[in-house]
Amino acid sequence: MKKLLAVILSAMLIISIFTACGNNSNSGETISNTLSFSQANSVESMQKLDGQTVNIIGYMSTLSPITGDFMYLMNLPYQSCPFCVPNTTQLSNTMAVYAKDGDTFEFTDRAIKVVGTLEFGDYTDEYGYEYAYRIKDATYTEVDTSEMGEKLQLWQQLASTDVISDVYNMYEYVNFLCFWPTYTAEFDGGKDYLYPTDALYFVETEGAQYNYGYTDGYFEGMIATIKEVNASEFSDLIKNIEKAQALADKALTALKNEEYTNTSEYTDIFGDGRSQYIMNDNAAYEAEMEAVYTEFADWLAEWEL
Repeated sequence: MKKLLAVILSAMLIISIFTACGNNSNSGETISNTLSFSQANSVESMQKLDGQTVNIIGYMSTLSPITGDFMYLMNLPYQSCPFCVPNTTQLSNTMAVYAKDGDTFEFTDRAIKVVGTLEFGDYTDEYGYEYAYRIKDATYTEVDTSEMGEKLQLWQQLASTDVISDVYNMYEYVNFLCFWPTYTAEFDGGKDYLYPTDALYFVETEGAQYNYGYTDGYFEGMIATIKEVNASEFSDLIKNIEKAQALADKALTALKNEEYTNTSEYTDIFGDGRSQYIMNDNAAYEAEMEAVYTEFADWLAEWEL
């Protein structure tokens, strides 16, 4: 096995607070389109609103630039990082919101209603996150949730357990097992693709980057936490975790059974014909991973204030 020096992470986990004396109010009588996080999962749907005034209710992530120029809006509280599609920097179930020029956002952990202009395009922010649209020239007001319904109270209770973040991290593990041949790391000889022995090291070795899903009771522990809040209300999430576990087990078995092929042509990153492994059923794993993660993302987006 090649000696590992460091893993190239796909997302930056820089936790800070929103600062400065921001513009926290929304004034005027401008008519705006009400967005939902479910709708935001469809790029085509959002493109139709390009240039229009929109509003959406959610929570600030505590990740932000120190300047407070923009924030990440999510539909669940207590999140230190936005969600991304596994092993990418593409935002998922998260919306980038930019303040008006000269204004800044002051952090709040309460639910907020954001109003601004939807702008469509290809954006990469200072943290490296990518998105196809954003809300700009935005202001916000805090939302009174003291009389929220029973369903929303359950959602808040589930979010406070951090199990949603655990499920999101679980998908990083499942994605790694399905696509480890496409991952890269820094070795003694420089940056390169992983060998099968490297992939097993990450999965089986304590302290390695993707070994948490290999721990006994990992998936069962998340399901137990969800059931303690409400098994019936969150039954769809439980079923989704079970599907992800089955996919992870299948991909790990394929790795151990050496169901892969060495090639010098599958070189998307380097483009220089270097040696790389590819799973024999790569297309099938790609389709199943996309289906099960999309199911989770759609479920997550259904929870609206």
